[in-house]
Amino acid sequence: MPSRWEVSLSGPAEAAISLTAPHAVVSRWLDNPRRPKGGTVRGPRSDHGDQAKKWASGPIRAARDGHSEAGIALQVRLLDDGLADRLRATTPPGTTVSFGAHQYQICSPTRMLDRVPWQGLRRWQGTRAWQVRFVTPACTRRRNRAAPLLAPDALARGLAERWRRLEPTSAPSLPWRGACPVWLSDLDGHSEVQILSRRAERAGRPDRSEEILSGFLGRARYVCDQGNEADAACFDALLTFAAFAGAGSHTAYGFGVVIADPTWQPPTVQAAGR
Repeated sequence: MPSRWEVSLSGPAEAAISLTAPHAVVSRWLDNPRRPKGGTVRGPRSDHGDQAKKWASGPIRAARDGHSEAGIALQVRLLDDGLADRLRATTPPGTTVSFGAHQYQICSPTRMLDRVPWQGLRRWQGTRAWQVRFVTPACTRRRNRAAPLLAPDALARGLAERWRRLEPTSAPSLPWRGACPVWLSDLDGHSEVQILSRRAERAGRPDRSEEILSGFLGRARYVCDQGNEADAACFDALLTFAAFAGAGSHTAYGFGVVIADPTWQPPTVQAAGR
């Protein structure tokens, strides 16, 4: 089932850590075999070449919640139950972690913040309006082009495809044909450019590439006041999934972290509830 975890690290709380810096660290924890002190990590792991990543990273925040002496806290979101044991095994207290030039040390056991069964993501309560905060840039990518992610149809199709690849038995199918019945009713934000650097081994030599990505950062409100109940229930489930999976592309690099906020419901819902 999808779950959210937090890794607490002692170190400089105000250091400037790039959005994509945690990717290499979390990839070593979850994608590759790792031999910690005292034994071997067994069990499932994420395939580095998976078409749909089984985890997403970010955001990093300054830790001020009193749980530990942490300087920062990194959130890791898992989309495969089998990865939970691996995450705990590869993040024991005392482990040194580097984010760019900044050094940290894991200072407490990794803790689970939340989890929801796959079918639980589809428990619709009649909602027809959703306000979403994109707390890290969200973008959609097609071939070599990246654009800020806002359009409800692109958002829904991307999430539905990823869900279907990860857990097809519970994944919703988009019920609408043609134009998406969900529309963007309000917007407050801006686009932000990030440079994504990658390193790979090709022909025995290190190869580095850079990709310029433009993503949306801010608040968006989506409404389904004209579609039927199936349309609204599907979009609701996909946004609930996005809280764990992230929205759009490059979620393993920290893009597309979303948080749902309360919002007023359209009159059709208010009338139905009287």
